[in-house]
Amino acid sequence: MSADSKTVKPVHNPIQIDAETCVKCNLCDWICPGDLIYKEEDNRETLPVVEYPDECWYCGLCQSICPVDAITIVFPDEMIRCKTNVVDLLGKVVE
Repeated sequence: MSADSKTVKPVHNPIQIDAETCVKCNLCDWICPGDLIYKEEDNRETLPVVEYPDECWYCGLCQSICPVDAITIVFPDEMIRCKTNVVDLLGKVVE
């Protein structure tokens, strides 16, 4: 490994969508306050896509609106161990 190479930490994807359970209703895309979830509006064949997982606010709105419980929010280890909070983890305050 050269001195110039940097280790890139993989982006944590907090929004896990169960492809087998999802009914592709578009509600998660509609409710996400950070506009992180994308779903083709009239396409009932495609799953929602989490476009910006590193910008998730961990608010849980997508999980709570899902009519079939297909969404799970996965918190990073740093938050689970109470070593930090969302503001410290993201490095900014979301207004």
